Amino acid sequence: MVARYDAITSWMAQWETHFVEPVVFGTTDPYQIACLLDAFCRQELGAAVANFLFYESSIGAVCGMRLQDGRRVVVKVHQPSHTLDFLQAVVRVQRYLLAHGYPCTKPLLDPRPLANGLATTEELVDEGVYRQASDPAIRRSMAEMLAWLIQLTGMPEAIPGVQPAIFDRRLPAGVIWPTPHSKLFDFEATAAGAEWIDDIARQAQQIKLHGVGKLVLGHTDWGVKQFRFLGEKVRVIYDWDSLAFEKEPIIVGHASGYFTYTEFFGEARQPTDEESRAFVAEYETARSRPFTDEEHQTLQAAKIYGLAYGARCEHALHPDETTYPEGSYLSSLAQSRA
Repeated sequence: MVARYDAITSWMAQWETHFVEPVVFGTTDPYQIACLLDAFCRQELGAAVANFLFYESSIGAVCGMRLQDGRRVVVKVHQPSHTLDFLQAVVRVQRYLLAHGYPCTKPLLDPRPLANGLATTEELVDEGVYRQASDPAIRRSMAEMLAWLIQLTGMPEAIPGVQPAIFDRRLPAGVIWPTPHSKLFDFEATAAGAEWIDDIARQAQQIKLHGVGKLVLGHTDWGVKQFRFLGEKVRVIYDWDSLAFEKEPIIVGHASGYFTYTEFFGEARQPTDEESRAFVAEYETARSRPFTDEEHQTLQAAKIYGLAYGARCEHALHPDETTYPEGSYLSSLAQSRA
């Protein structure tokens, strides 16, 4: 008999349309999803689920569970855009980082099939608390942690079993946008009225493409929502399938325009220009050398491109809106254009 699955039912009830579950599970029935997760834990971890602790879906479907033997685990089921080779490489990077004392999540298994998708399994770490990056100490800690990550992964070919190309998500010349991270955002159907966003993104993408900087392996979802803290010290960082092989100024530039993002304290917001500059300066201090003028240009383009992508997603949700709420990506991008 499967454990109570209220966490799954509650999440599914929030949405009229489900984009992830039909792809990875082949069903939107909470009971069937619970059964699939329970069967996976029985087979791969040797214990049934005692409690479903949390469940959510966005790019993949993530479920936290306490097993009957007391272990607490997180299973994330990925869509086909994340291949077996990619997910295996992610796990290898995590194990490499853990061996060097870095506070990423701990994989328990190599990627395994689950229903129609591939699942990664990690130890559930929820020690510590979420914080807001408006606190300068938290901002500095995040900048320092990114610098430490790049220091460890700056030569990804040195990580056993990892080929950097597997993480290369750079867009070819002439392509403005990647495939949106969720089917919730249909860029093609909402192209009308978004021309000004596309123009800004095109210019930023051109600068990124021809910009300077060392290629490194970085985390591209560097929002404070992915961090738990003990005081001002980072306890754990989540979401390691966001790794990408990219120029260091682009990794840092994107993070400088995004690090304040969290849904845990009400309205999410972008960092101010002052906060972004402070994040970059603290990163430069942590890496013990400043970026060059050319690297700063690349970095700034990456920040603007990230802002434009967020604005393009907002436009896709509300294509007829012409006034933009304060604090939205659209508002921030419009101010930047002005």
